[in-house]
Amino acid sequence: MLFMAMFSYSPEDRNLVVERGMGGDKSPGIKVLGEWLDLSGHRVFRLFEAEDDAHLASSVFSWSDLGVTEVIPVMETEKALKLLKKSGKMV
Repeated sequence: MLFMAMFSYSPEDRNLVVERGMGGDKSPGIKVLGEWLDLSGHRVFRLFEAEDDAHLASSVFSWSDLGVTEVIPVMETEKALKLLKKSGKMV
């Protein structure tokens, strides 16, 4: 499944975050598709696929000592529209 994560951290933890490995997740079962740094604040946005909920939780928990992660399940718009039409939720 596809997820967008927003990771927020304190300014004083910037070097620790960089050292730990911004730029890719080494967690098994996770495939990072893109990552962006918020130039106006201390946040990182990451688009990734997770094989299952256990891999998702492991990836998120591994950063919980340095900040807060919000994870949002997402779907490509075209795929979502097709699904909505098929389910009768959209005409």
